[in-house]
Formats: sequence, C-alpha cells, structure tokens
Amino acid sequence: MTAQTLQPAVTDGTAAPDASYELLGRLRLASRLDSRSTPPELGPDALHGISGRIVQALAPLTEASPPAMLLTLLVSFAAMVGRSAYVSVGHQKHYPILFGVVVGSSARARKGTSAAAVRPVLDAADGDFMATRHMRGGIQSGEALIQALASLAEGPENDGDQRLLLTEEEYGRLLTVAGRQGSIISPILRSAWDGDALSARTRAATLVAEQPHLSVLGHVTINELKAVLKPVDIANGYANRFIHVLSHRGALLPEPGRLAPAEVDAFGTQLRAAVTFARSAGEVARSEAFRQRWDSLYNIVESQPSGGDVYDSLTVRASPQMLRLATIYALLDQSATMEPVHLSAAAALWEYSEASVAHIWGATLGNPDLDRLYSAVSAAGAQGLNRTQVSEVFSKNKARYELDALVLKLVDLGMATVSSRASGGRPSSILTAVR
Repeated sequence: MTAQTLQPAVTDGTAAPDASYELLGRLRLASRLDSRSTPPELGPDALHGISGRIVQALAPLTEASPPAMLLTLLVSFAAMVGRSAYVSVGHQKHYPILFGVVVGSSARARKGTSAAAVRPVLDAADGDFMATRHMRGGIQSGEALIQALASLAEGPENDGDQRLLLTEEEYGRLLTVAGRQGSIISPILRSAWDGDALSARTRAATLVAEQPHLSVLGHVTINELKAVLKPVDIANGYANRFIHVLSHRGALLPEPGRLAPAEVDAFGTQLRAAVTFARSAGEVARSEAFRQRWDSLYNIVESQPSGGDVYDSLTVRASPQMLRLATIYALLDQSATMEPVHLSAAAALWEYSEASVAHIWGATLGNPDLDRLYSAVSAAGAQGLNRTQVSEVFSKNKARYELDALVLKLVDLGMATVSSRASGGRPSSILTAVR
C-alpha cells in the first residue's frame, strides 16, 4: 500500500461537496482494511528533495529500511532547525518538532541500522550539534529531561538555545519508565511536542525550560511495543504524537557498503545549507496552490470514519502531523513557502505511518463480523457476493436478519452497494465493495 491512495485528493485542487469528502474518507479507511495484513510500501513522493536523495543513495549500501532512514533524517533535521521556523494554525505556532518511532517487524529488522547509516551525513551537516545536543537514551524522569533542556541554554554563547535530539534506542524502556507511578515523562513529552514551556518542582528547586525544542526518535520491535505501550498512553494523546514507521530488513548484505567521503561531504553541505536557511526562516507561508490542495486533503482525512479505538487514537493527529512534515520538506528545499510537492511528500510519509499502525495494531470497522464481511466482499471484486455467498462467509451460522443487518451497515457506511443482477430466474441481490 503506497501513498497513491491520497493522490486524487492531493493533486486535484478543486473543492468537493461534503458527501464526496465523506466517500473519499471511507475509501481511505477501506484501503487500510484491505492492506492491514501485509507490510506497507513507502510511496515515492515521500523521497522528495535532499532527504530523499540521501536515502536513495544509501539504500543499496545498507540493510536499513528506507522509511526508517527517512524518518531519522527528518526528525534529526527538525531538531537542528529549532524554533526559528514555524507554520501558523490560527494563532498557534507549530514548530518543526517531530517525534518518531522506528518499529522493527522482528528482532532482525535492523531498526537501529537506520540511525548508523545516516549518522555520517548528519555529522557532516552539523557535527557540533550531533556532539553536544544529541542525547542517546538514559532519561530516567521527566524532571531529568527538563534539566537537560534547561542546561543547554546556559552560558552567553548559547543565547537560550534549547534544541535537543533524543534518540531512545530502547524505546520500550522509556515507555516502562513513563508507566511508573508518579512519573511525569508522558505529560512532559506531550507538552514538548506542543512546543509549550516545561516546568516541574523538585525538593531542591523548580526546573524550567522556557523554549524547549525537543525531537525524539525511538527504536522498538512490534512485540515489545504492543506489550509495553499501555492503554492509557494510547488514549491520552502520548502515542499519537509519535509517527510510527514500520522497518523491514532490506537486502541481505554480509558486507554493507558506505558512501564515499565526497558524497558524505556533498550531502552534508546541502543539509547544512538547509539548516542555515531554516534557522532564520520565520513563518513558513502557504502558497495558494498548497491551500487549495490542503483544504481538500484536510476534509478527506477529517471525514474518515472510525477504524477502531486503537487505530483512531494513534492516527487522530493526521492533520497536524502532515502539516509539520510539509513544513520540514519545504525547509529542506530552502523554500519560505509550502508548495503542493511538499504536501505530496508529507502525505506519502503519513500514509506509510497510518498503514504501519494498521499493520501493527489492526484497523477495524468496530465489529469483527463486519470486518469479516467487508474482507470477503472486497476480495470478491467486481463479481461481488450474492445472498448465499454472504451466508457462506459465516459458514451459514447466522440468521437472515443478522446478515441483513451486516449488509445494511456496510451500505450505510458507504463501503458497499447492493444491486440486482439477472441470474436466469429471479434477479440476485449482489453486494459489491465500493472502489
């Protein structure tokens, strides 16, 4: 499943009636249901610009997953930029703050390899930042995180600069610490993503980070994530501030390659130029073409029906996440204005994240029987299912009124239609998935 699902919405700037947005939202969820059993594929639009060129250059040389390398680059770049660039949503400023989790499909998914693959380019772009403002795990409390951010701003040479990249290679450990009684890590991270000032009282002092700019990158396996992520973290907005990206092991390379020094320097120079531009960019504007396409995409995403409690909770911030990603793609292009190509890139990566969530936790219509019927009618394609075949989906163990209720629900959701088809005698009622 690639970002092609969203392409009509992203490329067509004309307004659509509300009913059309609702239909496209249903089809968007349908694509998740259709593909949830298979690992997602990253749409090519996500590989836009310098970050995409770096990933494409590294892909043949490493076992790291391209989506994981891309997320690592974007999160790291966002941390380097700081609060000097932002996009406005009403009166609220959204800074280029990204939280991401690389989720290994197994212990052999090489989820951590992505960080090692892109590190030389990040060092070439801003070695001082990576040496002094890159913290690799070890956070034991929310208070310690605030102290780490506050200490970065000390001294006249730092001028209040509180940029920090936190890489948690054992993300499950961070979740475990956050789940301890009395821990404030979860609310502190939620506030940090929002760009709010952070504070906490200890016995010795009141800790304050007035202008924190924290980006977080975690690494975890599917099994550990599902075991450690608590329902409260899914429901309270902690988990949906993270972009979850499934990582697959790439080609088997007993002797991985590496970029030539000249390539590292060239990519580093380009990335450094983007950071320099972004550090004085101020508000990133929207072009008129961007506004038209964002209006369409926003309405489709916000019109999408429920995909189940867990899926909904983890993807509910689709709109702000895509807007932040589009801002970052624009800054990487050294553009003071977001253009449609930046929205296409953002939508493609977010599509991959949503598909990752559906693959890891599942997406559902809220009723196992409804899911089962939708899967069957979807698999039937244009032939659809007649009444007897609908009954056979449930091994003929459901009463007619139960089957009718399920069919009616699918039709009401706009995910299937019922039509009559000649069959030599009485016309047959055919249930067909909407495509």
